[in-house]
Amino acid sequence: MSKIFVTVLFLLVSLTSLSQVTIVELNGNVNTINSEFNFTQINDTIAFYTKYYYSENILKSRITKSKKVNDVWFEIDDDNYLVDGYNTGNFSYSQETNAIFFSVCSYDNKSCDIYRKIKNNLINISDIYFDLFNNTYNSQPHFFKLNNQSYLAFVSDRKGGFGGLDIWFSLIDSEGNFGMPINAGSRINSSNNEITPYYNYNESKLFFSSNDTLNSLGGYDIFSSEGFPNKWQIKENMIALNSSQDEMYLTFYNKGVGYFASNRSSDCLNPDSCCTNIYKFLETQNNLLVEQEVDSKMYTKFLPLNLYFDNDQPNESDFYKSSNYSYKDAYVNYFIKLDDYLIYNNDNINIFFEDSLQANFNKLNKLLDILYKNLNEGYTLDIKIRGYASQLADDQYNIDLSSLRIKSLINYFKTYRNGLLFEYLNDKKLNIIEVPLGESQSIEKSQASLLLNIYGTDAMLNRKVSILKIDAYK
Repeated sequence: MSKIFVTVLFLLVSLTSLSQVTIVELNGNVNTINSEFNFTQINDTIAFYTKYYYSENILKSRITKSKKVNDVWFEIDDDNYLVDGYNTGNFSYSQETNAIFFSVCSYDNKSCDIYRKIKNNLINISDIYFDLFNNTYNSQPHFFKLNNQSYLAFVSDRKGGFGGLDIWFSLIDSEGNFGMPINAGSRINSSNNEITPYYNYNESKLFFSSNDTLNSLGGYDIFSSEGFPNKWQIKENMIALNSSQDEMYLTFYNKGVGYFASNRSSDCLNPDSCCTNIYKFLETQNNLLVEQEVDSKMYTKFLPLNLYFDNDQPNESDFYKSSNYSYKDAYVNYFIKLDDYLIYNNDNINIFFEDSLQANFNKLNKLLDILYKNLNEGYTLDIKIRGYASQLADDQYNIDLSSLRIKSLINYFKTYRNGLLFEYLNDKKLNIIEVPLGESQSIEKSQASLLLNIYGTDAMLNRKVSILKIDAYK
């Protein structure tokens, strides 16, 4: 199925072992303000990936299931891979035995074990085979077959390596037992870190990432090598996929189609975990692009579109009184408070209310008319919306508040012109990618007074949602 993108991260260059390649940021609601990685597609509609999220103010990770609807990937609830009190991630699947391998780590990720699950039978491989996996860090498992033999590739800092994290292999016999781990050798491993191994059957190559400073373009790069678990050829840099940032967790689905994670461009909420998104790459033949750019002028004249809110609005209690609380409500309630703002702020407030608040609401309505026209023409639309807050309250409150602001805009989409867009939202033809940033990117608040932190110009500019990007495709 061909796609036509209005806005897209685009790259067309030579790639080792691939002729030409196109790279796009994965559509749908998979990518968020935290990190996502290890996207593993197991059939035409189902994939698994690892995501970071906050729970009880602790950054955690979990394996998440994703379903493709109308060629767009959406997160769906799946709690089958949670282990209480630990991070889970790094999904790998053996279709032949219906076995699933994944890693279970402490919240600080300093100790990790490898787990295997067959139906409801979940075992800790590190516990069962303590003599083989006898150190504190075994992670990123990848199951594959080579020459009719089964292997588990994994990452470890165990003794006998070349420094940092190394890639290791364990032979799995016909009974499912694991053999003594074998180091991938010096042509793969370096004194730095080698991570995220993946063996591709179509290419007959091992793919992995390394921050080997002698061979990388910057940070972690993706490499490939032909060979056998302890007899690999010199690794090659997959230049077309790499940047000056980090690239890792390469996986394939079909020949010439796959995914990887990169922090080359992301919405960063927490610098300590910031922030990889998932990208899709596609091989192209004879310079014929699988995905093409088209003229984006019909959207770019509107974007970014900033929509502003009064202080502490929408209030959480007010928001949940009615599921239909929309940005129109917030806009009207804000606009009628002009006189109040004039009392405390002499900074051309009339200009803000007319040229920013009112003008941008009118621009929003014109944009929604265009979106409706495009949806009627058969396009699927992805809309990326960031939510912001001022720095008056605590961090978590501001994250929640910015999320409510995004939801009020979505509610306005649902009710616009008596529900013109509702069916498209319901049918996943109109997809909203929510990025609640709270105060993380706000202008510094004034220290002068509480009133300025409410009625001051900087505070007024911080309280907003911003429509940043619209992708349209068929």
